[in-house]
Amino acid sequence: MFKEIKSIFTPKGELAGIPFLVNYVILRLFATIINYIGLYLYFNDLMNIPAIKLLNLILLILTFGIVVVIIFNYKRRLLQITNNLVISIILAILLSVIFDVILFLIYFKPILMILELIIIPLILAVLPPKNCDKKDYWTTFLNRTKKVLKHPLTIFVIIMIIADIGLIKYSIIKNNKISKITPSEQMENLVINPLTSYSGKTKDEILKTRKEFVKTSIFNNENYEPNNKVFGNIADKKPWWGIDYILCTDKNIPVNSRGNGNSEESRYLNNPNLLVGVTMSKNYIKNKELKDFCEDKSLLFIPKSISYDKSNKLIIITYKSSKYFTAKINRHFIEFLLVGLNARDFGYEWIYITKSNNLRFLPYSLDKTMVNDKPQKFKDFIHLGNACQVDGGCNNSSPYQPEMAFSFKNIPADMTLSLWKNKPIYKNQPADIYVKMIFE
Repeated sequence: MFKEIKSIFTPKGELAGIPFLVNYVILRLFATIINYIGLYLYFNDLMNIPAIKLLNLILLILTFGIVVVIIFNYKRRLLQITNNLVISIILAILLSVIFDVILFLIYFKPILMILELIIIPLILAVLPPKNCDKKDYWTTFLNRTKKVLKHPLTIFVIIMIIADIGLIKYSIIKNNKISKITPSEQMENLVINPLTSYSGKTKDEILKTRKEFVKTSIFNNENYEPNNKVFGNIADKKPWWGIDYILCTDKNIPVNSRGNGNSEESRYLNNPNLLVGVTMSKNYIKNKELKDFCEDKSLLFIPKSISYDKSNKLIIITYKSSKYFTAKINRHFIEFLLVGLNARDFGYEWIYITKSNNLRFLPYSLDKTMVNDKPQKFKDFIHLGNACQVDGGCNNSSPYQPEMAFSFKNIPADMTLSLWKNKPIYKNQPADIYVKMIFE
């Protein structure tokens, strides 16, 4: 193997299928690792550090070197197939460098990536050499393939693959069907309870109130007890951050007043049916330019309606939208977060966005996978925090989960969420319950 790699630059060197494939896999693996490191440095704003700049230069040189070796690896295999040096070099450049550029320009279409990274190399590995008995080559190849296919282990693997593909296909079809459902008269209209103030109340008083609201919800259960991981850190007789103060900080209003009025978290504690909610991820400083923004009640995300489709285990939450949903502040789109206090309380700890329209999910760094890429786990809980800046702190939810962040491209918008009590085996696995959010 080392001899094959060492002689990879031989002008007229030829390469058999299996060594070509092994070389290709090794080279692609190295290229992926190097690219990942480079992107990680870029997305984490480390490029201003001198040592990192040097490392980045080394990575670029290594990347260029690997590309060259991949070209020669292709050339050697193609030379055995075509027996023409010029054609082999042209095809090698086309199948590696040119294909990579095309993928980059059209933003990495999955089908083309599979074609470039898997299908084409496999085809080249299978094709016979130019100067061989084609009939004898394919006869030998087919006989070997038949033997492999007849092996019990191969049959078992094929059956499992077909079953998995069938199950995944069924799940995707079902999730697509769920995502197209809209509110109708046949669905149960769920009550949206008004917000209340929790400031100054004890933990026992608040959890007692919570139990009463759960009794009137679709999650009513005589054995229900508030999840200690979610509500166990509530502090007695402390302020709760008021919902009128979560959008913007008004410097003309005393800081301690932020615990006045209806509590922000009562959106969820008073409304157990609001299984997953939405909130702003940042608090802005109120000024003349942001006056209308700061007073826009739509940005509080109190539902307009909640419907329940029992047959499909689907909760549909409808919100009234605003022009500010798609606005930019300080040249950045406003960031919103999914809130899973209720979901986590009822045991639905895992979430995945199966479908979305007019929404964007952009990771702030390469090491973050967003909730629309793969299932994520809710971590929401209530605790005594200092974010409100009130003396002694306020009861409010934490932590900030960037993987749950999104922004609006346009209005109307919607998203369909799959929720599970246990970590799903695959992302399109049928959910324990679904939530659809409509922003109209």
